[in-house]
Parts: sequence; structure tokens; C-alpha cells
Amino acid sequence: MHRAGVLCRLASPSRMASSMRVGMGSTRSTQSNLVSSSLSSPKSIRHQSSAAAAVKHEQFMNGSSSIYIEQMYESWQRDPSSVHSSWNAYFKNVEAGCGPGQAFQAPPLSSSGSIGQISVSPTRDVSPSSDAIHSVADHLKVQLLIRSYQTRGHNIADLDPLGINSADLDDTVPPELELSFYGLSDADLDRQFLLPPTTYIGGDEKILSLREIVNRLKSIYCNKTGIEYMHLTNFEQQEWIRKRFEAPKATELSHEQKKVLFKRLIRSTKFEEFLAKKWPSEKRFGLEGCEVLIPAIKQVIDSSSSLGVDSVVIGMPHRGRLNVLANVCRQPLSTILSQFSTLEPADEGSGDVKYHLGVCIERLNRQSQRNIKIAVVANPSHLEAVDPVVMGKVRAEAFYAGDNKHDRTMAILMHGDAAFSGQGVVMETFNLDDLPSYTTHGAIHLVVNNQIGFTTDPRFSRSSPYCTDVGRVVGCPIFHVNVDDPEAVMHVCSVASEWRKTFKRDVIVDLVCYRRQGHNELDEPMFTQPLMYQKIKATKPVLDIYQKHIIQEGVANEQYVKDELTKYGQILEDAYENAQKVTFVRNRDWLDSPWDDFFKKRDPLKIPSTGIEEEKMNHIIEKFSSVPEGFNLHRGLERTLKGRKQMQADDSVDWSIGEALAFGSLLTEGTHVRLSGQDVERGTFSHRHHVLHDQKEDLKVYNPLNDLAESQATYTVCNSSLSEYAVLGFELGYSMVDPNSLVIWEAQFGDFSNTAQCIIDQFISSGQSKWIRQSGLVMLLPHGYEGMGPEHSSARPERFLQMCNEDDTIDASKAAFGGTFEAQQLHDTNWIVANCTTPANIFHLLRRQVTMPFRKPCIVMTPKSLLRHPLARSPVSHFLSGSKFQRVIPENNISNPSNVQRVIFCTGKVYYDLVAARKHVGKENEVALARVEQLSPFPYDLVMEECTKYPQAELVWAQEEHKNMGGWTFVQPRFNSLLATCTQPGSGRVISYAGRLPSASPATGNKYTHYQEQKEMLSKTLDVPKSSLEGFKA
Repeated sequence: MHRAGVLCRLASPSRMASSMRVGMGSTRSTQSNLVSSSLSSPKSIRHQSSAAAAVKHEQFMNGSSSIYIEQMYESWQRDPSSVHSSWNAYFKNVEAGCGPGQAFQAPPLSSSGSIGQISVSPTRDVSPSSDAIHSVADHLKVQLLIRSYQTRGHNIADLDPLGINSADLDDTVPPELELSFYGLSDADLDRQFLLPPTTYIGGDEKILSLREIVNRLKSIYCNKTGIEYMHLTNFEQQEWIRKRFEAPKATELSHEQKKVLFKRLIRSTKFEEFLAKKWPSEKRFGLEGCEVLIPAIKQVIDSSSSLGVDSVVIGMPHRGRLNVLANVCRQPLSTILSQFSTLEPADEGSGDVKYHLGVCIERLNRQSQRNIKIAVVANPSHLEAVDPVVMGKVRAEAFYAGDNKHDRTMAILMHGDAAFSGQGVVMETFNLDDLPSYTTHGAIHLVVNNQIGFTTDPRFSRSSPYCTDVGRVVGCPIFHVNVDDPEAVMHVCSVASEWRKTFKRDVIVDLVCYRRQGHNELDEPMFTQPLMYQKIKATKPVLDIYQKHIIQEGVANEQYVKDELTKYGQILEDAYENAQKVTFVRNRDWLDSPWDDFFKKRDPLKIPSTGIEEEKMNHIIEKFSSVPEGFNLHRGLERTLKGRKQMQADDSVDWSIGEALAFGSLLTEGTHVRLSGQDVERGTFSHRHHVLHDQKEDLKVYNPLNDLAESQATYTVCNSSLSEYAVLGFELGYSMVDPNSLVIWEAQFGDFSNTAQCIIDQFISSGQSKWIRQSGLVMLLPHGYEGMGPEHSSARPERFLQMCNEDDTIDASKAAFGGTFEAQQLHDTNWIVANCTTPANIFHLLRRQVTMPFRKPCIVMTPKSLLRHPLARSPVSHFLSGSKFQRVIPENNISNPSNVQRVIFCTGKVYYDLVAARKHVGKENEVALARVEQLSPFPYDLVMEECTKYPQAELVWAQEEHKNMGGWTFVQPRFNSLLATCTQPGSGRVISYAGRLPSASPATGNKYTHYQEQKEMLSKTLDVPKSSLEGFKA
């Protein structure tokens, strides 16, 4: 480090200590290396220490001024004329070896008190005058004043179009924005000051009067735009933003741009007025009070399209959605208006309210003259829930397009002020920003800041100054803007688009607005916000304000305005007439992720075999059991890999191999597989090990399933952040893009999925019914009662079963079992719920997700102890061509069915406990065990086969879950309905329950109680005294 820089750093004991530490060997940065070099010898250290002792007593030195001097010094090194002559003299004297306190020369003062020219004399015996020190100190104060405006100017910006609130909930003026804070006064306003290199307010001018400096700073930072960017830790990013706001005339629009803005405001405003006139008693969640949102979105899209983006995915709440669909996406107006009519749907699905619907449209962007695809993702009323879904969809689109840096694919997320600060999923989604397997390289966030949440005042709905403060955590620049200045909004949106393109990071635009209606058009806001709504009633719409503005500026005349208003009014009337001719509505008009090509040439009632060739199986296991030469594998994993090969040789493979065979075979067939969740690379229970880590080289890993063949598809396996809500939503969005993929989310423990219940309830279980949106997403939920306590036992299968759309009654005498029955059930269900007990069955289940001619979510209760259970193995033959998923696995070890007294139906791990207990009590010929592997759709046909096989036997449903949990309440009515209408032998029977009693808690936390409950369940199931199970351990 050069001497002047070192002096700055040694101006305080703490800085000196820091520099000394750097000099002792730190190599963290170039700056540190330079300091280390300059302080490398004891003589140099003594010299600099004595200098520091003097410098720290200089009147102008403090922590902030030292930074300023460093910046000035760097600027002087590049160009001595870039700094004032007084600094030029100082730096030359320092370079010449002047001692501390001797490098200053008194600059001659003019009669006005401003600094005149100074001659440089590199002498060692020059003492600074008090006037010189005073002048330098004042320059430093002005530097701090400029920095304060850059940092805190937004706090006093004119952001509220109503003029009644401060956007940051604080009406005080920060003292550092007052001249008096720096010992300056109005008497100093006409003094000239050199501008520091960290501002662009001067343009080509390097010296401005204090009056002009303050005026320009207020115009930039305290007018209709508030800019938060000084929290960014990257100096290049700060400079980039400064240039785009501080440079003179940076925010000006051309006359043509102003006309485009005006026409967009006409569309946004008159669309809402038209709907209000035609349907005054309908909820539509209009945009009144923030009509500038439409021009804002279009400006973001225009700018981004010009910068290379060709696909935009939008997530937004209900407010303004119809306007966005009409004026951003250009969904035909007649299609939108027909949603207000009471018409019968012409296709499948239960549909959704009009302000929840999505769409996907590709059209020409007239400003950039490039085609662009715009998708608005359908979403429920659960605010912010759509955020991670959008991000997952964007990530997938970029992946399939090979757009690794997301240059062509982008997300726009819209938020309400109360939801943005109140909903935790916002932070969960932000936290995915920089994760390698989840990043979308920046989204643009538009906050419709109504300054109210339903009826709640922001002073009672958030603890932070701004509703956007969550963005500060992840380093987002935040631009607050008053919506009554549409030109400022356009500039901010252009800057946001350029920022995202340049730095590939999120950016937030806070549109400070108001809500002209209540929460909806039928709500009365005066009940709770009387003063605010009195002000709103007296506030002119932004269209009126801007119309007057462009006429006064001469951009347009009265006739131009009248013509444009008439033109759009006629468009609306024509659309209304066409809408009256519509006789039905089509839910498919609102698809946000269409898969038209996928369904062509596929028989919806044919489920192909899911087995694979033995040669392929051998190749996958060979790769899955080895590492490249020179890879330093953990010794424990060496045994694991050898064990995999041995299991194949023994014709008995475990769960990890079954799973790997499913993934590997799909990959070699060209199907992309993505597995995401907490700790999935290794697996919560250390069974998977799909990512192997070199034990001697950091970050060196090997993924054997990505090393199967040159032409294979990509296998993405990624540990997620500690989030369920956002990550599950992300994977759902990812699964919506390409049906020829297998997307899986695995919970660390099954019941952890309850923190993602919103995604499960509002999107996964009901998405196809509401929005005609199919998804093949798989959820793997570890489940099983093994004495691990209430929170690690149950994946809550009862919840998923309750949400199945299947009727719980059937007339077996009329049902057409066989043939296409299985395929029809799968086609009609909203999702699949399974609890597999063999490696082969999970293999087939996962492959069936891809081979089916349609897509359905699949919820799988996966094992924990069974991952290594010696009986939970499958022979090689169960994976080969011709084999398929077994919805029910029947009893195969009883030679004489007539001897069977009891048939026990069960699902999951409890089967292996029952097998062991049955053997322990010697009832292997009297009790048959049947496993229901697929609970929903319920396998009526196969259950019927098992029941008729044992016509005299008692039927029992056994489960380890409590009676009010698990599968009992789901299977009981189905069994009894089937048996009541059955014409086969053994009809008329009912099924009885054997298991734990009802409970509020999913499981006990006491080991002793667990074992006692388990024995009680086994004794009831096998109809034996509990004493007969003494010595037995499940």
C-alpha cells in the first residue's frame, strides 16, 4: 500500500492493529497484500507507527474521512488533475517524504472564502494554516453530506401519492441530512466545493456550490423516487446505480416514450372503469390506485426483451390480475369478459375464480421487435405461495433451453405490501437466490404498496420501516417510487431490468400507491380507514394527472388524447359484444403450462410395462458400485459399494439399488431426473450416497448416475436449504415445464412436509381440477413407527388420503374389473398415494410416473428401517422386462387357502413386523398377509381377488398408526362397500380394525410405551394373547 493509504489506515489504534495483522501474513485481498508489503520490515513498521501517532491527531481525520482520503488518493494516482490542487499538493508532499503534519500547505483563500489555486512545494518544513485545515475539513463534511443523501435520502422522499404517510413509517428528518449536522449553514451555500469521485451529480463539472449540490441531491434522492442501495457490499454495484440516477438528465423520457406511457395508462385505467360500469356488483380485485402497474410491467418486459430475454414467468396476487391478463399478456378481451357470465364449462375441471387464473401466450413485443413468451402462473388466494412455484418454473425453462445464466428466461414477482413483509415464504424463496441448484440469477420484484393490508394499518402489520426490508438481507437494491410520477416509474423499471441483466441478482421496485376501493369492490373501507379514504376520494387518478402533464409539455394535444381514449373505448365495447355471443367457457384457455404435444399419440388407457433389460440393470449397478481410479473414497463407503455388487450376485438387492435402477434407467432413456430436499445427496438415513466426496480434496465429488452413458439425460441431485414450503413449491414449478422428466422432493422426515401444507393443499392435490394443470411431482415422505417419537414417526398419510377425489363406495356387481380398470382409475384420480415395501415396487412406481400417458402427483410413504432390513429385498427378476408395479402384493407362502382363518390387509413397514410375529406364534398357515402398496386409487379389483381367495376367513385391517390416523378411515368404507355388493364367495363380510387406539399425538416418545403398544397391536391383529409375544421384539 502506498504511504498515503497506510496513513489513513493507521489513523486510529484499531486500524493500526488491523493493518499490523494484515502485515503478519493475511492474503485475503490485493489491498491486504499491498499493506503487508509496505509494512514488511521492522524499520518500515516503526516509521509508519510514528506517522500514525501524528496523523491520528490531525483535526480533519476520523473513520469516515480516512475512507475519503483513500478514494482521493487512488483518483490522484490515476490523474493528478482529477483532484483539487490542495490535495495534489498534499499527496506530492507525502510522496516526497514529508512527515506527518508537515505535508499540508495553506491554500490561499479568495475573498468569497472558496479555495484558490495553490503552488506545490515539496518541502519537509511546511506547516498547515488553520484556514487550510478548516477548508479541507469542510470538503470532508460535504463529502459526508453527499454520502448521507445517498444513504438516507429515501427516508424523506415524497413517496406517498396521498401525502399522508411516510413510506418508512417515520416522519422525522434524519439529522445527517441537515447542514447544521456538519457545522455548515446557509452562509456556506454559495461556497464552491470539489465533488468527490463517488458521485455523478456534477456531470462534467467537478466543482459545484453547496446550494447546487444540495438541490441536485434532493432532486435525485428526495423527490418522487427513494433509492436504497448503500447497503450493498459491492462497490461496483453501488457505482452502477449512482450513475443511473445521479447523472444529469438520466431519468428523462423522449416524447415518443411519453406517448407510449400515456397509451398504456389509458388501457390500464379504462379497463378497470369498463369492468366497474358493466359489472358493478362483481368482485374483480381491480387495480384502481395503482394503474401504473401495467406500464411498469410492460416497461420491464420491453427492456428485458431488448436485453435478450425471450421468456417471462409472472407470479402475482389477485389484485390487478385481470388487467395484467388483458393488457400485458393480451389474452383476448372477449375471453376475459366471458368469465363474468354464468356459463357452463365445456371441458374438464372444477375451474377457479377469474382473478386466480393463469395463462401462457407467445407474441411479438413491439418495442423490441422480438417474440416473447409470457406466462402468468395460476395461484390461490394464499398470498406469496406462488413465489417459489414461479422460480422453479423459470429454473426448469432455463435448464431445458440450455440457458445456464438465465440470459433468456426471467421471473417477475408481484407482491402486496402486507404480504411481502408478513409471509415467511418470501424469505424462504429469497434464500434460494444463490444456491447453485436453485438460482434463477435474479428476479424482478414489483411491490404494489397499497399502504394497507386488507383493513390493517402498516404501523400494526410490520416491525420494519419499509415493507421491502426483507430484500436488504440478500443484497437487493430497492427503488421506492411514487406512482403519481409515471415517468419516474418507467425509469426505475428500466434500471431494474438492466440491473438484473448486468448483475444477475434480484431487485425490488416498490410502487407506493393506494387502493381506491376496499379490499374488493364490495368492501367498505371507511369502516376502518376513514381519513385515508376521504383523501383517496379527493385524489385524481394518475391518468388525469399525466394527461394534463403531457398536454402542458406539448407532447400531445387535446385531440390526440381524445382519439386515444375513443380508440380503446371502442375496443372494449367490441369485446363486450363478442363476449355476449360466447355460450360456454373453456378452462383450457387459462393453462399456464400447456403440454399439447405430450398428449398426442398416447393412449390414455394404456399403462406400459416398467421393467428393464438385464444388461441395462447390470450396467447401472456396476457404475453405482464403483468410483473412478484415483478417487479417495471413505473407507466405510468402500464397504457399501462392495456390498452393492454382492447383493446383485446374491440376487437380493436393497432399497438403494432399487431407487438407483429407477433413476439410472430413466436417465439412459433420455429422461431428466431431479431429486431435491434436505440431505438427499447422502439420504437422511445414509442409504443413498449418490454424491461421493473425495476424502483428500475439497469439493471434488463423483455422481455415478451422471456417468452412465454419454447420451444420457442429466441427473440433478441437490441438498436444499432448510425449507419445506419454498423448496416443495420450487420443485412443483419445476415439474410443470416438461412432462418428460421425473421431479422428486424428499422430506427429511415425513411429517416435516406439514410446513409445506399450503403447497400440498392449494397446488398439488387440487391443481389439475382447478387449473387443468398436470404434474408428475413425486413426494418421498419417510414414515414408520420405530420409537423415534411424535415428530419422526408419521408422514400423516391420513391427510393425503382424505384429499383424494375417489368415491368411497363402489358397486362391485357393476364394476368392470380387469382390462383398463387400473388405467382408468389412475386417469381419474387427483393423485396417487402409495406405501411400498419392496425395492422392486418403488422402482416400478417411479418409472410408472414417466411411462404413464398422463401425469399425476405421487405421494409415497417411504421406509426408514426397511432401507437395510434383510427381508426388504427384491430378486433381480422383479426388475426385468415384463414386470410392473404391484398395487397389492398377495400372500404367496400358503399352499392351502382353506386353512386360513384370518386375512390381514396392511400397508408399509408393519408387514415385516407381522411376518416375524406370525412366525413367533406359529400361525404361518392360519393367517394370510396381503400388502396394499397403492392406497389411492384404491385397488378394488385386487382386494376383491384376495377376499374371494379366502371366503371363510375373517378380514382385518392392521396398522401401526393410531386409529384416527393412517389408512383405516380411508380403507374401511371401501372394503365394506366392495364386500356388500360383491357377488363372489365370501360376500357380506366386513373388515375389522387392529391397531393403536385413537390419539392426539402421532406417536409416543417413550421407548417402553412404544414397544408395549406395538405388542398390543400385534396380539390384536394375530388374535393371540399378549403373553404369547413375550420375548418377541418387532
